[in-house]
Amino acid sequence: MGSVIDALLVSKYERLQQVIGDLAPVAVAFSGGADSSLLLGAAVTATGKPVAALFADSALLKSEERSSAQETALALGGRFQVQALDPLSWPEFVANSPDRCYHCKKKIYSLFLATLPAGHCLLDGAHTDDLGEDRPGLRAARELGVRSPLIAAGLGKQEVRLLSRRLELPTWNRLSSSCLATRIPAGSEITADRLLLVNSCEDQLSRAGFLGCRVRLSGLSVRIELCETDLARFVGSKAMAETRDYMCSLGVEKVFLDLNGRPGIEVDADFP
Repeated sequence: MGSVIDALLVSKYERLQQVIGDLAPVAVAFSGGADSSLLLGAAVTATGKPVAALFADSALLKSEERSSAQETALALGGRFQVQALDPLSWPEFVANSPDRCYHCKKKIYSLFLATLPAGHCLLDGAHTDDLGEDRPGLRAARELGVRSPLIAAGLGKQEVRLLSRRLELPTWNRLSSSCLATRIPAGSEITADRLLLVNSCEDQLSRAGFLGCRVRLSGLSVRIELCETDLARFVGSKAMAETRDYMCSLGVEKVFLDLNGRPGIEVDADFP
């Protein structure tokens, strides 16, 4: 079975490089996560030259994400290019309607496209698993002509991680990330203070060793979502009490813990 899986992955990776080669010259909308990192690495290999890795930097990101993305892009042979953004100046974003991600992604990709030389194609890291979810950002990408080679090659999230591990990419087991605005419920205005609160709360958990967490706001309450493998060591621990006290010191009135936990990284342990 392992050889069958291996052959299928090799075939899909070859298809990925072919798709990118046909679209060249290209640039990659780059976040530093597993998906865009595999895409960037494949683009550098397929074109035989450095590929622009376009990174959107704003208050929606945790402070360490830019440096991590830059390090990864350079290691993969990319040219790291930062586009500074101010989403809090976009009324359609701040209003936080259910289609907020559509407006945000369209704005970001439009700005990326405006920086590219004529004839360049912008690529993003959407994969086949995204097709079965509500992804307003995917609609924005399609409207702007942004291409998704991972989808064209038939690669899903699990296969992205398997391939990344086979290729020895540092991102194969990197925990997924998302912009801080996703922690604020639709209909609640996105403000700098709310983003800072979320960032501070999640930083507290990260310092305590609970990575990949999410802290979601609801009025003056927060709900902590930890990786499911971290729940047992968090409940009743010193870190739990310190986290509660810290969050309350920031003005939070109630702290809830989601006992379902966030799913961990699923990669076939038997695949080399």
